[in-house]
Amino acid sequence: MANITFPIFIFGSLIAGLVGSLIHLIFGGKLFRLLLSILFSWIGFWVGNNLGLQYELFFFKYGPIDFGSAIFVSLILGLIGYWISGENQKPSIM
Repeated sequence: MANITFPIFIFGSLIAGLVGSLIHLIFGGKLFRLLLSILFSWIGFWVGNNLGLQYELFFFKYGPIDFGSAIFVSLILGLIGYWISGENQKPSIM
């Protein structure tokens, strides 16, 4: 893992939060869906950063953060978090 200082951690977490918020802005939903999108995007950002650094897949590396792989995995996990929230299920008639 790269030498990530506290300001870099905060900056990366803000970028991940923006990715989760963007997913919520595009697809909509309630507060629970927003929180899950941001949480999964945050986890995906740091997992993607570590995977990119581990396998040396540098797409948009700026300092110790590999933004390319981090944002890509953040988008994927953010969409999974959006899907897991389950707000898009139709009510059953029974």
